[in-house]
Order: sequence, then structure tokens, then C-alpha cells
Amino acid sequence: MNRVYPCDIIKDLLPGYIDGILSETGEDAVKEHLQECSVCWQCYEEMTEEIELMPGVGRVPEEQAAIDGFKKLHRLTRTLKLATGIVTGLLLLCFLSVLARVYVIGRPMSTAPLQITSYIYNEETGSLTLHGTVNVSGERVKRVAYKESDSEPYAMNVLVYTAETVPFLSFLPAGQEQREFEIIIPDAKGYIVYLACPEYDRREIYDWKTDHYEKLAEMEKEIYSRIPELNEEKDALSYVRGIESINGEEGICYSVTTMIGDDAYYWWFNDQMVMHGDFATLNLDIWISLEEPYHILIHDYRTGEYTEDFSIVADRKQNAKPEELLKWIG
Repeated sequence: MNRVYPCDIIKDLLPGYIDGILSETGEDAVKEHLQECSVCWQCYEEMTEEIELMPGVGRVPEEQAAIDGFKKLHRLTRTLKLATGIVTGLLLLCFLSVLARVYVIGRPMSTAPLQITSYIYNEETGSLTLHGTVNVSGERVKRVAYKESDSEPYAMNVLVYTAETVPFLSFLPAGQEQREFEIIIPDAKGYIVYLACPEYDRREIYDWKTDHYEKLAEMEKEIYSRIPELNEEKDALSYVRGIESINGEEGICYSVTTMIGDDAYYWWFNDQMVMHGDFATLNLDIWISLEEPYHILIHDYRTGEYTEDFSIVADRKQNAKPEELLKWIG
């Protein structure tokens, strides 16, 4: 409710109103009075005209300095209040974001407390279903995601995001903490799957190659039998991870390492190939279809084309030059 102030009080406040040093309440009171009182308005105009016409006459330097100081202090106080409000808001926002990450959104769980209890691979669709659990008290699963690895081809990372149980709900039964999880990877054919957090902490949980070891062994035997230029004792086939489709037909590729000389040989140890003596890697891959009847093609690195001309293998073996380093090929 607006108050009505006498003209004498308003006239006393006019110098401060003109200099802009009144409080917000004082300024509003003078402004409302001037709008309604012509006498005080005339006095206000005379005072402002006097100041404009006689800039050299007026307050002594000490008074002007004090007024300027009050103005600066007022502006500084308002700036500090604004800055304090902004900083307080940012700190509150950071605090709430930390709480949300810990108790609501969740963060990637390290692989050590995670356990895969079962997995099911669907041969028809190529999908992989994983079931697991988090072996940490007070943690609950918020979501599970998968994505292809940025550092390794045909590798999939599974990330489990967990959040802490809200303290005042810690009395709930353990089953309500949601420690179990399930995820379906639609296309895991040819992939190796890791539990990851995110990529620096990884643990292998599934390998299509290992799960289809008998199938791959059968396909390798087919290659040796169909390409007479290859000798199983001297020419090692190394599975190249991934599925490659040619003309709508899915298949896998093998690189070929050939041993040079009667004394050169190789053997497999822990799924790794160890070579002794001179050897050479042929500049080609052998592609074989996944389904019977097996279709075999030679991928020539030099031309980038696939061909059914198996004589390329014999030609490359004949012109192979020994490589100097002893290598392990997985």
C-alpha cells in the first residue's frame, strides 16, 4: 500500500534522488509523489536545471567524493550479491549432479564385482543373451549397455551401470536392491565380448571363435582338402576375426603363414601359434562360407579382388621370402 509523504520530506529527498543514492524504496516514493504533485515537480526541475547550468558551483570535492564512493559501494554490493548467487547456484548444481550420479543415474561398475551367470547364443539370429549379477552390497543395477570397442575390431564391450542404495531405504530386503541384470546383443556373430569399465578395465566373457571351435576346425579341414597347394604341416591357417559377407553369403577369412625349409615347423600353444625357423606370410586371405556346401574364395591383397583361382596360393608360396622375426600369431 502506497504511503503519502508531505512535500517537505520529498523536497529533502530530492538531492539524493537526483544523485541516485536513495534506496529503492526512497526512489519509488519520490517518483510517485512527483507524478502527483506539480509543486514538487517544479522544484525538481529547478534543481536539475541549476545543476546543468552551473556545473562549477555545487558540492565541495569532499562531498562529491563521498557521493561517488557511495555509488561505487552500492554497485559493488549489488555485483557481489549477484556473484554470490551465481556461485551458490553452481555449487548446488554440482552437488545435486553428484548425488544424481551416485544414487539415481549410476556410473560404470568395475569388472571385478561382476559375474556372468549364464549366456545363450542363438545360432539362427546370431544374438547373444547374457545374465549376470553384481556382487557388491548396497549397489543396484540401473542399466546395462553394449557398444563396439574403439580399440579392437570385432569386439563388443558390455557396461553395467550401478547406483548406491539410498541410505534411508537400506532396510529393504536384499532382493529389492536389483543386483541381477540381463542384456541381449542382437548380432554377436564373429565377435569377442568383454565386460568393460569402460575400455581400460576389461574381462573377456564370450568369444564366438571359442564357442564354435568344432565348426572352425571342420572349415579348416575343408580348406586343406580343397586347396592342394596347402600343406597342413607347413601352412598354418589363422582365423581373422569377424564375419564377411560376399554376394549375400556369410563367411570368415583365414590368413596363411607358410614355413620355409625342411627344418621349419610350427605348433599351437594356448590358442597361439609358435613358429620355429624361417617363415613367410602370404599376401592373401582364404574366405570360406559358414554354411555347407562350403564355398571357398581367395582374397588377393595385391588386386583387392576375390577369385576361385587357387593357383595364386602356389605362386605366392613359390616366391615367398623368409621373414626375419619370430612371431606369435593369435
